[in-house]
Amino acid sequence: MSTRRNSLAQLAPQPTTNAGLWLDKYIFEQVKSDKESRRNLVAEVADIKVPEEYSLFFHRWKATLTAHGAQPREMKISGRMAVGHGGEGVLETALTLHRTYGVPYLPGSALKGLAASFARTYCGDQWKPKAYAYNIVFGDTDSAGYVTFFDALPLDGQTKLLHPDVLTVHHQDYYRNGSAPPADWDSPNPVPFLSASGTYLLFLAGPTEMWINTAFDILAQALQHEGIGAKTSSGYGRASLLAAPTPPPPPDPAVTHVDEEVVVAKVISRTEVEVETQDGAQVRCTGMRLYPKAKVGDPVIATVTREDGRAVTAMFLEWADESD
Repeated sequence: MSTRRNSLAQLAPQPTTNAGLWLDKYIFEQVKSDKESRRNLVAEVADIKVPEEYSLFFHRWKATLTAHGAQPREMKISGRMAVGHGGEGVLETALTLHRTYGVPYLPGSALKGLAASFARTYCGDQWKPKAYAYNIVFGDTDSAGYVTFFDALPLDGQTKLLHPDVLTVHHQDYYRNGSAPPADWDSPNPVPFLSASGTYLLFLAGPTEMWINTAFDILAQALQHEGIGAKTSSGYGRASLLAAPTPPPPPDPAVTHVDEEVVVAKVISRTEVEVETQDGAQVRCTGMRLYPKAKVGDPVIATVTREDGRAVTAMFLEWADESD
């Protein structure tokens, strides 16, 4: 008997379909022995594209975290990942999908747990539990730590993030309870499941940039060498953190050079004075002639250099009366 109502029996995923909702509610036949329904469900969900509405949400989420000082870094999955593999679901396996938009994502708790485990195992005594550095980044039983790991969401513009995959158990009785030794004549049991790929944006926030960068370094090594999620021993979940984006250089100021009449305001040396420009600014003027000797109040023709309209320097051209 189908688990769908008669009116929904022929329903197919639409461009706006939520992949997580379809995975949870629209299996055609919920009987464990019906392998075809499970394969079809996985194939249907894998073909669902990222909804267009996700783009608006992603940019709001990114702008909000950036405005609050969180630091971003892009994470590229090397192959496939299976985060939330052991969660509840209609299949034997599951995948963590966003409740509203149905896209795969990595929970911040999973990222923090991976980094903390890697630090405890490979990063020395200063990263053992209760050590100062460990408590600052990851916390202890009394404190959550001072570095916040936010969920990692897929970058906007990607359309294909979900893929059909299969896990084949060759020796069911042996793995289930050890009741029979593995043998060549055991029948394989292919189990369909969903995996994910793509590039994700993750944010960390903390007390100082130094602690944030330290957490990023540990997480980068953990993702590269350990992987995140299930089946990491088979190569799933490996990822690389891309270099931090370089902020664009400030725009060059608009520089102009204008010959104009200025007035000597202060004599500094025989070849350098301070002049007052026509808009009242006072700047250094170099290249003055030795003779005649400049006096306060003398009119001078000089090339005035301005940056964004503000006078910054001047270069002597001639005495004002010589231009007549």
